[in-house]
Amino acid sequence: MIAALASLHCWWNTNVLGAEAFCDGRLNSGDVQEALDSPGRVSEVLVRVASGRPEFECSVKRTSRFVGGEDQQLSLTTAGEQGAFPFTTAVWKNPAARSYFTNGVTGAVSEAGGYIVLPKACWDKVGDLQGNRVVRPGQEAVATVEATVKQGSADRTGLARLLTRTARKVAEEAGCSTPELTRNTGRSAPSEPRNTIPQSACGLPGFSLPENALVKDVAEVGREQVNSGTSHTWTCDMDLAGTGNAAVSFVATSEAAVVDAALREPGTLRKLPADTGFTATGQAVLHCKGEDVYFGARWNNGYEGVLLDSTHHSAARYAEVRRATFQSFLDAAAESRSCPRVTLPTA
Repeated sequence: MIAALASLHCWWNTNVLGAEAFCDGRLNSGDVQEALDSPGRVSEVLVRVASGRPEFECSVKRTSRFVGGEDQQLSLTTAGEQGAFPFTTAVWKNPAARSYFTNGVTGAVSEAGGYIVLPKACWDKVGDLQGNRVVRPGQEAVATVEATVKQGSADRTGLARLLTRTARKVAEEAGCSTPELTRNTGRSAPSEPRNTIPQSACGLPGFSLPENALVKDVAEVGREQVNSGTSHTWTCDMDLAGTGNAAVSFVATSEAAVVDAALREPGTLRKLPADTGFTATGQAVLHCKGEDVYFGARWNNGYEGVLLDSTHHSAARYAEVRRATFQSFLDAAAESRSCPRVTLPTA
């Protein structure tokens, strides 16, 4: 009986006699277990692959018995994104809370998931999967490998290793791999949350939210988290105090993949005077000393609702509040990166 119970325990809480790889050989069992970082048995939930092509979609699940612990589910997929997607979409929340790669790979991880932007040579070779149909990459697409934790949470170190090795396999299969994908995955670390100093928000001297961007008892100066652990990417999440559930995130990055992705998104950025760069609502790419830098700001739904209410749903007044907020950030952040001072258009 003891032997039977031991065998049963091993079956439910380890991968003894289990699969050595998942997702048509793309994911190593040990890498998956390190990413999930908890006892249990890992099995496939969904696998879709494109015959003779690098595109794939796969979900794996960890379950355990007797030792407790929440079940976990992790999905990995190739994807085609547009623009500076890690900083412009609600899919990738709280950019300052992520850990950004420092080894020449463009990407980041958190307990909720992560992404790697494949080398630029892959952008016209790796597409997306919708069901069993391959969506071939378009001229504006940015090829990525993405991980989403659909249940539970992931270990950042393990997930970074799993993402990097998966991205390397995808790039090798597509014939567009680079040496960076073979390096160890060094990562930045976010700061601890702290109170925001009104006249130097996000630690930037001179940066403050405009008066009309704050609403008493609803959206006031609150707390922030900053990530400045890499030479290329700086991010800040501001959680405003009050009843509005308002938050806004800011980013400045010289990552070439992000800058290129922003510039190639059709119909988004407009040229600024004097060849200083390009801009759109809440975004800018400036020609700075020795490199181009992408700047961005994203408001959550709560903050957008607060601002719309405070401007009596006037589209013009709402747009002006957002423009003034981004202008204040851009003035402070651009100076710290030796970028030209620009005036954002009012319309």
